Amino acid sequence: MTDSSDRPSAGNPTNRNEQPESRHAVAERKRCYEMEEKYRWTLLRIEPTGDKTLKYNCVFEGQTEFPNYMMED
Repeated sequence: MTDSSDRPSAGNPTNRNEQPESRHAVAERKRCYEMEEKYRWTLLRIEPTGDKTLKYNCVFEGQTEFPNYMMED
């Protein structure tokens, strides 16, 4: 699940020196590390969301997308 806050998105950094980032919300911090390993993304940091269910945002380097397993080959 991606975060749609007013923070800079992967394709819309606030300035030219800022690197693109992607956020994916999770209920447990360990899920960030699992996504990093499974999809070979670079985890930059974990941020609290303030939400009771999805408690953390995993912040990854660059634009990240989950594979579409429903696409036909």
